[in-house]
Amino acid sequence: MKNVYQNISMDKKVALFIILSSLLTGCSWIFYDRFQEFYDEFRNSRKAIVRMDIRPLESRTEIGNANIIFEREYSEQYDIVKAYIVIERSSSSFKIGDQGFFKIDNDSYEISLEKIVSEQKMKTESTISSFSKTDSTTVSSGSSTESDTRIWIDDKFVFTLTNDMINKIKTSENLIFRFYFGPIPGTFRIKGTDLNLLKKILL
Repeated sequence: MKNVYQNISMDKKVALFIILSSLLTGCSWIFYDRFQEFYDEFRNSRKAIVRMDIRPLESRTEIGNANIIFEREYSEQYDIVKAYIVIERSSSSFKIGDQGFFKIDNDSYEISLEKIVSEQKMKTESTISSFSKTDSTTVSSGSSTESDTRIWIDDKFVFTLTNDMINKIKTSENLIFRFYFGPIPGTFRIKGTDLNLLKKILL
């Protein structure tokens, strides 16, 4: 009986390890520093970076979260702010258009998306289930493994913020991005801590 219980316990440990590994792989962005500031000796400039993960305002559509990195690079000769964005969408959706919209409080801007790249991604998650069976004479145990594969597409692109945008963001209360994937819109609002971190790199 002792060996049976040890086997069952080991199966549970293996299942827990696989589940935790899947979660950590899928949410690895959580462990990056959200805010970074450093001197880039190769470009002789300073950099400030802020990362954020934003859910779309629309629910139950083909469009998923947006991972955004705002980068400010500046020196005595220049001061440039760019947004690097990755938006997840279903494999059955249309690719992102090359134009988007950026709203700062009540001011709207049409933005051109640069360096658009679409990448197909795949992730397989495995679940182990353990079982035991007892009858009048014997006790048996075992396990079964089930796999679930998810396929999606990441749209990656960049755009550069104008000086007018930067100045208005410094005193703004609400930022909204809108992108179109064929007939489906994807709208993302930056507020609260995310907005404060963005303001921090612009000061």
